Amino acid sequence: MSIDVREISLWDTLRLQLFVSAPAFLWGLVAPNRFFVSCLSRWNAGRCTVRFLNDLRHKYRCDHLWAWFPAWAWFPFKRTLLVLNQNSMDAVLRSGENEADPTLKKRALSRFVPDALIISSGDKWSDRRHFNESVLDFRRLHRHCDAFKDIAFCEVAQLTAGHAGALRWADFDTLGQRISHQVLLGSHQVNAEIAVQLAHLVRRSNWPFLPRHRRYFLAFYEQIEGYLARHRAFHKGSHRGQQANDEPVSTSCLMHESAVLQGSATSSTEVPRQIGFWFFVLKDAVELHVARTLALIAAHSEVQDRVREEIRKAPTKTAQAIHGFQYLDACIGEQLRLWTPVPILLRRAVKRFSLLGETIQEEEQILIHTGFYHRDSRVFGEVADKFSPGSVTNEFPPVYSFSAHRRSCAGEFLARFLLKAALVALLGRFRFELIAPRIEPGQIPYLYDHFKIELRPLSDA
Repeated sequence: MSIDVREISLWDTLRLQLFVSAPAFLWGLVAPNRFFVSCLSRWNAGRCTVRFLNDLRHKYRCDHLWAWFPAWAWFPFKRTLLVLNQNSMDAVLRSGENEADPTLKKRALSRFVPDALIISSGDKWSDRRHFNESVLDFRRLHRHCDAFKDIAFCEVAQLTAGHAGALRWADFDTLGQRISHQVLLGSHQVNAEIAVQLAHLVRRSNWPFLPRHRRYFLAFYEQIEGYLARHRAFHKGSHRGQQANDEPVSTSCLMHESAVLQGSATSSTEVPRQIGFWFFVLKDAVELHVARTLALIAAHSEVQDRVREEIRKAPTKTAQAIHGFQYLDACIGEQLRLWTPVPILLRRAVKRFSLLGETIQEEEQILIHTGFYHRDSRVFGEVADKFSPGSVTNEFPPVYSFSAHRRSCAGEFLARFLLKAALVALLGRFRFELIAPRIEPGQIPYLYDHFKIELRPLSDA
C-alpha cells in the first residue's frame, strides 16, 4: 500500500525554518544554550512548533510532506521528506537504506567526537556498534551495575549531606560529572581537566561553521589515550588491586573494559573517539534527566507518593532491585517523552529506495520530529500533554526517545539504570518540593528551562 505524499509551498518552507529549524539551532545543536533555552521556554516556542506541524498536516491532509531542510553541505538546504505518521517513522528507523549521519549532524559532532558511532555509517558503523554494545552491555543490566549503583548512592549522599536550601542546576551538573567520570574511570576517579576540555569542545560544536578547538581537542584525547594505556598495561601484566604507573586502576569501569577489547578491535573502531562521546553523553544524561524527572515527580504529589512507596517496599536496594522498579522507570520514560532530548531525527538516504511506495533518492533526507510525535493527541490521546506514568503499559504507543531498532542508542540501558539509581538514592531519603520553574500537572510545558530549576529536599517527619 502506497503512502500519500504532498510537496509544501515555498511559504510553508520558510515557515518550517522559522518554527522548526531556527528553534532547534538556537536551543543548541549539541548542548543546550543557556540564554536561548531561557528565551525559547519563556516564549513557549515548543508549542508554536507543535501547532505549526499540526497545521501543516491539516492543510495538506497528509502525513508525508516534501520540504527543504538545512543540510550544510555544498548547498545549505536539501530536499527532505517530513514524516508525521508513526508506521512510516518505524519503517524509516528499521530500514538499512538510510543512515543517521547527515552532513549537519556530522559537522557539529565532529568538532569533538569525529569517528564516533553516532555519526558513522557502513562497515565502520557495524564495527563501532559492536564495540559499543560489548562495552555498554546493550539490552541487559551492566556487568558492573553494583559498582555503578554504589557510585550513584555515594554521590547523592555527598550532595545532600547537610545541604542547606534547594538543589539547583549547579548541583545536578556536579552530580552528572562525578557519576559519569567514575563510571568511565573507576570509583573515586574524577578528572577536572577532562571536564574543562570537554566543556570547551561541546560549546564549540553548537556552531559547526567554526573550526575545531585544536588545543583542547588534542589534550582531551591525550588523556583518554593515557588512561587506555594504563588499563592495558594493568590487564596484561599486573595483578588485581595492584597499581600501574603509580596510579590506581579500577577494573569495574568502562575504561577498563574498553582497554581489554581494544586489543581485538580493528583500526577503524577508533576506541578513544567512542569513549570521548561517552564522557559527553553520560554526564548530559544524568544531570539533565535526573533533574527534569525529579521536577515532574515533585510537581505530582500522587506520583511522588507512589514512587517512594515502590522504593520503600524493596527489601534491599541492590542493582537488581533498582532495575526492577517499573513505576520509576515509567516516570523516566514519560519525562523523556514529554521533553524528548533529541526531538529531531534526521536521516540520509544512502541509496535510492522506496519507503512504502514513495521513492527516496540517494542523499535526500528524511525528517522525523519525535518531539511533535510524542505530543500528538492522535497517538497519545488525552495524556499527550500530561505526565502519566500510570498509563505506560504494553499497549502504550511506541516512544522514540532513544531512536529505535538498528540505530537505537547503544547506551540506553546503562543510562536508564544510572538515572534510576540516582533517583532511588534521592527519593529514598527525601520528599521534594518543586520551587521553580513551576509545572501545572494538567498541562506540561513543551519546553522547560532546567537551568533555573530549584528543588527543595524535605526530610520525612
